[in-house]
Amino acid sequence: MIKTNTIDYQKLFVELPGLYIILSTDLTIMDVSEKLTKAAGKHRLDMIGKNLFVVFPENPEDTIADGPSNLKYSLNYVLMHKVPHTMAVQRYDIKNQDGVFEQRYWSPINKPVLDDNGEVQCIIHRVEEVTEFVQLAEESEKTVQQKSQLESQIERMKIEIIKRSKELEKLNAQLDEKVAQRTLHLEEANKTIGKNVVTLTHQKKQLEDFCNIISHNLRAPLVNISMLVEMVAENSNNEDNIIFLEKLDKAAKNLNETFNELVESIQITQDTEIPHEEIELESFTNSIIDSLQGEINKTQATIELDFNKAPKLCFPVNYMRSILQNLISNSLKYSSPERRPIIKISSQSNKDSIILSISDNGLGLDLEKHSENLFKIRKVFHNHPAAKGFGLFITKSQVTAMGGKIWVESQPDVGSTFHVELINQ
Repeated sequence: MIKTNTIDYQKLFVELPGLYIILSTDLTIMDVSEKLTKAAGKHRLDMIGKNLFVVFPENPEDTIADGPSNLKYSLNYVLMHKVPHTMAVQRYDIKNQDGVFEQRYWSPINKPVLDDNGEVQCIIHRVEEVTEFVQLAEESEKTVQQKSQLESQIERMKIEIIKRSKELEKLNAQLDEKVAQRTLHLEEANKTIGKNVVTLTHQKKQLEDFCNIISHNLRAPLVNISMLVEMVAENSNNEDNIIFLEKLDKAAKNLNETFNELVESIQITQDTEIPHEEIELESFTNSIIDSLQGEINKTQATIELDFNKAPKLCFPVNYMRSILQNLISNSLKYSSPERRPIIKISSQSNKDSIILSISDNGLGLDLEKHSENLFKIRKVFHNHPAAKGFGLFITKSQVTAMGGKIWVESQPDVGSTFHVELINQ
């Protein structure tokens, strides 16, 4: 109980001549004026500590009454915007001591009390009962006395309506100002986006032109270098020259191979309008396995297929072949010398896509160490002479170019499982 200058403010609130309720932010009744308890036909202590809508429940027999829902909206508005909210006259029936709902009309105002941080501490809910006014309006022609009372009530309501109309005009003006500001911000943002789109489009065109120039102007010299090395090697008798030319030939071939892989990776990011074909996964995968039979025989690998859950996929054939060939050959390439390789390939449906899983028991990957670089170009994770750092980069480029995803689960010296989610067109 707060006292200042010997004034008992809680008692003062209870004795106020108006109809007041103090609500917590979870709409629990913290205190209520005596006049409101009389108007509601309830005891003050029976109300404190209970939720407002438990003390004043909705009339289940009145299916069209919207007073409770309108009050909930008003209180939520006050909590959200931290400003007062004035309501129109509402019908909100009250249950009397006999448990019967009586038809009642109220004119409510909800006002927040803010703390030092500007947060809502509680809500003051003030109402004026206008049941008699509404009833008098309906029966204004019955008696002179009723008519006089009605006129008096109407006059007070006119004043209240004018007051609230001004409040509504002020709120509407504030709302219009906010809408105008938001509209201006959106217009500025759209202009900025438009400029960025033009700039990015121009830069993309420059990059494509540059790549095409590099592809066109370097391919022929690289081929000529390889041919000249072969011709010189064929016509040279000097043993030192032959050794030097063999190294030069190997370097030229590696340069050619790197160049072709770079061109392929650039083309993948540009070419997304590739025709799709229906692929029977088992026969398609078997054809790829046949092409890798030499490596399979060398490692004595076992490959198990299970496409029962999703036997077909509509996808670009060249991309599908490259994706599977890269992932299967990686499982063979990075097999463990401690055990025979076992590779399991399966599929499953996922709404409009199909998930392919390629699992092995090979060397595995340290994902804590390499996860950020796993699909980057020229990144290798094992000491293998054939490791170049292009396979996973190209695979991810092909998958993402078609709107798919790729991720991996792996443990060092246990094995890896690559999951590829592809949109089934």
